[in-house]
Amino acid sequence: MAKTYTFEALGLLHGSMDESLVNINILASRVFGVPISFVSVLETQEGRQYISTYVGSCFDDPAVRDVPVEESICQYVKISQQTVAIPNLLEDARTRDNDFILQNGLRSYLGSPIHTVSGKVIGAVCCMSDKTRDWTQHEIDILEYMARCVDDIVRARTSALEEHKARVDLQEIMATRSGYIAHMIHEIRTPVTGIVGAIKLLKSGKSGGKSKSLMSILDRSADKLLKFVNDVLDLTKIDAGHYEVVEEEIDIGEFASDILSEFQSLANSKSITLSVNNQLAGNTYLADKGMLQSIMQNLIGNAVKFTETGSITVSIGEDSYGQVAIDVVDTGIGIAPEHHEKIFKEFEQADSNTARTYGGTGLGMPIVKRMVDRMDGTITLKSELGQGSTFSILVPLEIATQQDVAA
Repeated sequence: MAKTYTFEALGLLHGSMDESLVNINILASRVFGVPISFVSVLETQEGRQYISTYVGSCFDDPAVRDVPVEESICQYVKISQQTVAIPNLLEDARTRDNDFILQNGLRSYLGSPIHTVSGKVIGAVCCMSDKTRDWTQHEIDILEYMARCVDDIVRARTSALEEHKARVDLQEIMATRSGYIAHMIHEIRTPVTGIVGAIKLLKSGKSGGKSKSLMSILDRSADKLLKFVNDVLDLTKIDAGHYEVVEEEIDIGEFASDILSEFQSLANSKSITLSVNNQLAGNTYLADKGMLQSIMQNLIGNAVKFTETGSITVSIGEDSYGQVAIDVVDTGIGIAPEHHEKIFKEFEQADSNTARTYGGTGLGMPIVKRMVDRMDGTITLKSELGQGSTFSILVPLEIATQQDVAA
């Protein structure tokens, strides 16, 4: 599925009105001869309806452009997933008591759905009249064509944003590549030095009673070297585009529980409570199991590593744009805001003290970021030093099976 960005990220909400969308509103107002036309966005997770662009003085008040979803007429477009025509707003049980309608003397409504790039209904392009009106099929068809134009604008903005991000990422890679190679050599040399030194002592027969200690050094150094080499190979495969996405059906809640169980013993030793809050129980999705496993193992493993006591919760739900939302929330040491971007870069950790105290290759989070990107998703971090961390992933996964829910 295509990567999904919010209307705000695309520059279509909470800023100056987009000229292309305004032109669609003007055209709709003139074609249908109505005083009001607007584009609405329904952020169901926030419980709000926002007006992106509009024609009509009733929306000049900013408070009217941000209302609870339950006060919105466009909610019925999202519920039905199709165009909604209401000839008489005062006779329709859904709208006759709506304060906005009563205060502005509105009598009829026509709204057609607009979509994210993944095809989810996120809002509507709408017309409202101060007279009752029997909307014809011809008029409905015209508004639906206008809604498709809005969808085209969303797709064009998404492509432009992706191209810009790709250019920025390439510039960063070119700027840091020489340092990357130097750091790799340093990371490899440290465990290799331990391995070579221990082997020489064992071969010389001068180890005395330290054979067991030297074998332990060999074991730790070899493990560290293997982990580093595997991380570098994973990162290289993703960057080279050789990491093929293979989708299969996954119950994400059960999948998260299985991964949490891998860390149960370590969590018990640190008095950490592990739990899953699954709001999508009964749903299965098409996803790359290997990628999702690597992402969640890294995030949960880090949460356990950086938490001494308290809890780690994996929350699973869906955002307003129909994307699967996975949050890994811990009560650990936290990360200062100035280090949030740094941890997603190669060989970077929050600070030097973290690296010395907790170890690690500095490649885990960059791998997570690359894999989330490969799944057309996004990852964000909310954290304060000493107040725990929340890593939030949004991925546009296709539903394989869905639990029946009463209307």
